[in-house]
Amino acid sequence: MIRRILLAVDDSAPAFAAADLAVELAGSLAARLRAIMVAEEGHEPARVLDAVAARARKAGVAAETGTVSDGLPPYEQTLAEAQRWGADVIVMGRSDQRRLGPAYVGSQTSRLLEFTETPVLVVPGPR
Repeated sequence: MIRRILLAVDDSAPAFAAADLAVELAGSLAARLRAIMVAEEGHEPARVLDAVAARARKAGVAAETGTVSDGLPPYEQTLAEAQRWGADVIVMGRSDQRRLGPAYVGSQTSRLLEFTETPVLVVPGPR
């Protein structure tokens, strides 16, 4: 049963599409939702996490948010947070880069998928 949904976001359109789906899942499953963003230079975690929390509130879903920053690559920080928090599923957006052939999965997502023991839902950006 899915009781804890960890949402990993950045400031991209696919991340906000993932946020919308995670909020919908949390609402329909009565699951807890935690949104995290890895602090990286040039990004504004508070702005992004506030926007995610506002989307959750609008849908009537309580969401906790947090910034993670321990110097590890983003995929490792996400995996560590999923394990620490006891996430049943990780939700994240797919890279919005395009190329010919199969859908592009960024290096951080690819590594996360390689090393996780937690199911991952990868969400494409809006069309």
